[in-house]
Amino acid sequence: MNEQTLAQLANFLRDLGRALHVSGAPAHDLETAMNAIGQRLGARVEGLAVLTFLALTVVAGEHMRRVELLRLPTYDYNMARLIELNVLCREINSVDDLAHYSERLAGIMGQPAPWSGWRFVAMGFLLSASVALLLGGGWIEMLCGGLIGMCFVAGCLLFSRTPRLGPAVPVILCALAAMLAQILAYLLPQQVPFISAVAGIVFLLPGFMITVAMSELATQNFLAGTGRLTGAFVLLFLMGAGLAIGTQICLAVLPAIPLHGELATLPAWAIWMAIAGLGISLLAVLQAPISSVNVSVGACLLAWAVYSLVNARMGNVVGAFAGALAVSSAGHLYQFLTKRPAALMQIPGLITLVPGSMGLRGVHALIQQESTAGISLMTDMVMTGAVLAVGLLLADNILPLLSNATVKNVKFDQYPFVLI
Repeated sequence: MNEQTLAQLANFLRDLGRALHVSGAPAHDLETAMNAIGQRLGARVEGLAVLTFLALTVVAGEHMRRVELLRLPTYDYNMARLIELNVLCREINSVDDLAHYSERLAGIMGQPAPWSGWRFVAMGFLLSASVALLLGGGWIEMLCGGLIGMCFVAGCLLFSRTPRLGPAVPVILCALAAMLAQILAYLLPQQVPFISAVAGIVFLLPGFMITVAMSELATQNFLAGTGRLTGAFVLLFLMGAGLAIGTQICLAVLPAIPLHGELATLPAWAIWMAIAGLGISLLAVLQAPISSVNVSVGACLLAWAVYSLVNARMGNVVGAFAGALAVSSAGHLYQFLTKRPAALMQIPGLITLVPGSMGLRGVHALIQQESTAGISLMTDMVMTGAVLAVGLLLADNILPLLSNATVKNVKFDQYPFVLI
């Protein structure tokens, strides 16, 4: 490898690292991918990735060194793109084909998002309607939450065209969602408008961000984990402030909401219907291909089933840990059999268990000066996020060892697919 080839390799790894980041790869996965590619190409790659910064040092031989520093843009989850990027990372094995790899990378990043426009907005209805049932609401909260969620997603798409608004967008949209929830409570009484409002804004809740931040901290990616965790808390407080503003405006202008009779009690099967609906709607949230709908729904159902069984006997904390461990292990098995990313199953399952709404209710309680309830909910949110991260990390560190031990004893010509 000469100086020119080293420069080409460093530039390609820089572009690949940026692509993995904007597609939703955690910091430790990004750094691991960079190191593995460098080893296959005969170079040593040292990477440092945080939310807004990527540093790559590429070393070849004893005297050739190249350093790449760049500011990273805002990331979002795009599982369809991440699947193809992982395939590309596995196939990189020669510095002579760097031009071909760069063309493939540009083609992957140039593909349109699988979900956009009215289809994305429609999935917002299904997402919020499902969450409304999981939050203890009834059919009316499901309908109102779905309508608010559809408007909320449409608002997010609209405001994304005006980047200058930045941090004001969560406050504006959450305030409008709270107002709409109060207005719908007059048109459709016998409901809890707070449930409809929280379900309607669930699209922006950073529950999974908290879990990823905990896993980054546990893997000693302190800068990335601290930055992501701080961002999650700031977003929670912005959303909580927006809800409080919208609710107080409506309470000051409108009279008390009439209630008629008792709230409807839902049958037990409605929860499982909501979990399945959540799995379908997460395809749009994660920009996953429609072909993975069975994986997403199955992951959500598995996570909830394990959580429900363990929670009934051992409590919420152990239940969340068991659910995370089960769905993370299932994700590695899925990757072992299909060569597709484990995250395609892990992320939907973990999102089913993440404590984002718990944190928002805690922030709302603090804003309402209910300090005891607010601190308790925030503590529960952090604890739940921590045990989810522990379950994820245990599966990520134990399952690959078992799969590698299995592969060593397998004769590959007996199978029509390639095991990893």
